[in-house]
Amino acid sequence: MSPRRFLELSKLALGGIRRTPLRVILTSLGVTIAIGALISMVGFALGLERQMETALGKLQILNRIEVFPRKGEESAALDEAMVAKISGLPGVAQAYPHLMISGIQVSRGDKSQTAFAVGMPPELASLGFVDEFLSAGSFLGTEGGRQAVIGKKLAQELGFASSEEAVGQAIQLKVAGLTPEKKEKGESFVFKEQQLEVKIAGIFDLPPMAMGFGGAAILLPLDVMRDLPGSGFDQAIEELREERGVSAARRPSRRIIVHTKRASDVHGVEERIHELGLDTRSVLGEMKEMRTFFIFLDVLLAAVGSVALVVASLGIINTLLMSVLERYQEIGIYKATGASDGDVRILFLAEAGLVGLLGALGGLVLGRAVSFILEIVVNKYAGSQGLEHQLAVFAFPFWLLAGAVLFALVVSIASGVYPASRAARIDPIRALRRD
Repeated sequence: MSPRRFLELSKLALGGIRRTPLRVILTSLGVTIAIGALISMVGFALGLERQMETALGKLQILNRIEVFPRKGEESAALDEAMVAKISGLPGVAQAYPHLMISGIQVSRGDKSQTAFAVGMPPELASLGFVDEFLSAGSFLGTEGGRQAVIGKKLAQELGFASSEEAVGQAIQLKVAGLTPEKKEKGESFVFKEQQLEVKIAGIFDLPPMAMGFGGAAILLPLDVMRDLPGSGFDQAIEELREERGVSAARRPSRRIIVHTKRASDVHGVEERIHELGLDTRSVLGEMKEMRTFFIFLDVLLAAVGSVALVVASLGIINTLLMSVLERYQEIGIYKATGASDGDVRILFLAEAGLVGLLGALGGLVLGRAVSFILEIVVNKYAGSQGLEHQLAVFAFPFWLLAGAVLFALVVSIASGVYPASRAARIDPIRALRRD
């Protein structure tokens, strides 16, 4: 087909849809709603994925490995010697035992809150990601002492007007728990309670998708954590189950946390740890499953949006069939003056494509408008719950917008195939004789 002929057919198609503007607008509106729903739902899934990846990147969770005893066989102990051995592996930046105590009472004056404490080595400050989540102050000092880094929300609940005001202030901790104690007839557990005062060295403020770690957390130096009641309870229980007689003073940890220098080092470090007779778990190793989940979510939401587009395609078929009936004699004139069956088909397929294009462009506007409103509502609700971060709930990459328009065009043109075929089969003699 020559460019001139194609141009003439395009003009005829544009004139065809301008004859019944209300009908075309209503038909396009169906496509608009379908495309708006499609890009909104897929954009929501992509927004969740981006939020998660942003949080993981800022906290360098992709560089993190958890080390466990190997199940089903005799495993090496996760003691201080093992921590030192893992720390010396190529690609390892830091390794330390995982210590955590829940139910700690944190108080300042008449303000009191319940939190959980996590032990961390002061040397962790040498890793760049630590500065990413500190909103005020510094990390645990290498000079030692009873210092703490607390969450921004916990600082507010303790009555501090700002993060800067909290830095350098003292808070009281009340810790109680069962502590293993070695006796002549074996090992038993003794309930102990301890109160101590710590100085706030810094305030952390994690990304939105990492808030599960919590503003209710308090980070303490490892040497302080080891002396608190309850810090060795879980380990001792595990050892009793395994009938291992390890003294409280040399008790190993149930888990070691390892940070690699780069995310690309994770695989090699895990292999070396496996050679030491231990098991590992890393976010990077589970990313395949996470990717699969998000792909499934994208496909599911896209399928739901596509149902609306299929319904809208029925409106396109109905509109074009009515147009064929109304323009019966006009089509006969076209064919009588030299238009081929192919020309008639192209004419009606072009009309279907124009309806789909108008609906798709409207859908892009509608989808962005709806997502903008929903994002405002979500952020206001999050703000009322104490979350100060602005959440980017939706993500609209170029490929999603272009793909949605292309999808609408394909479905619209496919919807016009049957009406176009009926128009192409019209007998010009019968059409011209029709009253």
